[in-house]
Amino acid sequence: MNMNLESTYAFYGSLRRGMRYYEEFKYGLKYHHSFWLKGYNLYSLGPYPCAVKSDNPNNKILVEVMKLDDPKVEKKIVRIEMDAGYYYTDILIQNKPVGIFLYERAANYPQVHHGDWVKFFGS
Repeated sequence: MNMNLESTYAFYGSLRRGMRYYEEFKYGLKYHHSFWLKGYNLYSLGPYPCAVKSDNPNNKILVEVMKLDDPKVEKKIVRIEMDAGYYYTDILIQNKPVGIFLYERAANYPQVHHGDWVKFFGS
């Protein structure tokens, strides 16, 4: 099971503040900051999004960088993401390694053009 060495992750969907999984796991999540992550596209899977690496560096998604303070919460979140078909990778945000869960490809899912899942989901 892959996990970030610093227990710090970039969440762009249901683990962002106010969303379903954030509410479920917020006792183990500590919000650090929001960040526009360049070089990614966001797609809707219905109730959840997926992010896919883009060839265009101008494409971007809004992520919330969070520290997971509770190892049990971290393991649960990693398992949920991996079981849902995401893959794990580390990226650099402001020169710090941050874990993120991505999809290999978007298939025919509708794109969230503005890159902000909370805005899209709330509309």
